[in-house]
Amino acid sequence: MIITCNTSELNKAIQTAQKAITSKPSTPIFSCLHLITSNGRLVIQGMDLNMAISCTIDANITEPGEIVVSAKHISELVRKLYAETVTISKNQENKTIKVASGSSEYQLLLMNEDDYPKFPDFNGDKSITIADDKIKELIRKTIFSCSTDEARPLFTGILVESKDDKLTFVGTNTHRLAVKSISQPTQESLSMIIPSKVLNEISRNLTSDMPQEVKISLLNNQIMVIIDDVIIVSRLIEGKFPDYNKVIPAKFAVKCTVKAKELAGAVERVALFSTDGDYSTVKMSINQGEITLTSSSPDVGTGKEVLPCTTDGDALNVAFNAKYILDILKNVDAEEVLLSMNTSLSPVCITAPEEDNYIYIVTPVRVVF
Repeated sequence: MIITCNTSELNKAIQTAQKAITSKPSTPIFSCLHLITSNGRLVIQGMDLNMAISCTIDANITEPGEIVVSAKHISELVRKLYAETVTISKNQENKTIKVASGSSEYQLLLMNEDDYPKFPDFNGDKSITIADDKIKELIRKTIFSCSTDEARPLFTGILVESKDDKLTFVGTNTHRLAVKSISQPTQESLSMIIPSKVLNEISRNLTSDMPQEVKISLLNNQIMVIIDDVIIVSRLIEGKFPDYNKVIPAKFAVKCTVKAKELAGAVERVALFSTDGDYSTVKMSINQGEITLTSSSPDVGTGKEVLPCTTDGDALNVAFNAKYILDILKNVDAEEVLLSMNTSLSPVCITAPEEDNYIYIVTPVRVVF
């Protein structure tokens, strides 16, 4: 194998494929990348038991072939090369490759390519194709609500539903819920829970200035995602996602409209005076025409801000995890948000009159006012 390619393109491909490799690979072979020539181009593959990523780039192929090399070492090396091009040549006798770029030359040990599993390939039973701007919006507006607790894997992914000409993404950690829908022609209904790691990779690879499409194919408990020259194959999260519609209250006794940026700024500042570690609690007293935000700590002091608002209903005191409120306020694109409530401890619904089909539910914190 002898190939020459653009250093920057190779680095980008390696960094992309390497995302499939976990910090603690199940076997040593899964700590490696598979580089293989195919149809006059270079394919870089990385995988583990639950995920595989393939990235294809242009290359000048003098001699076709394949290698399996340590992902950590080749990624660090290529990332730090300064010359515009890099040449990789394989020495079959001593199981090494020579990496030459500019005046630099390095040798890396190889592993046996026969031990590397074949990249998964399948034709899905069902598939959907989504425009890049739409799927990026769906991911951005829901993924922050996912849980990071691996002990509850069902909530570490996003529920994706396609039916009735509507595509819906749902994220929850059981303390909050984000639901975002868009209009999308439906040929056949489907429902699946996609790991948040996969969705982050999809979003990360949608960087082109030109419009792109994302094709997601489903077969049994696996999906294949195709974005131009990048292919992501992943297992889905198995289990029955709870009926999120039951969490959304049918009606509300108190409704409060406030400017999103003003509320976000006030929450950030007031939260500085809550010393509950990562869990900062902010109290809100909602009255006619104004919201009062407060927080206090014996070690720091007290914080208080008053914001103008429009209120429909009686006065109400409610407290929140500040992060849960900031996450939605930073991801909503509207100028104003509507806070809809019933009691101090019942779920609070945050929506934006300018943004259809986007609902955020958050559970209040039990505190003494």
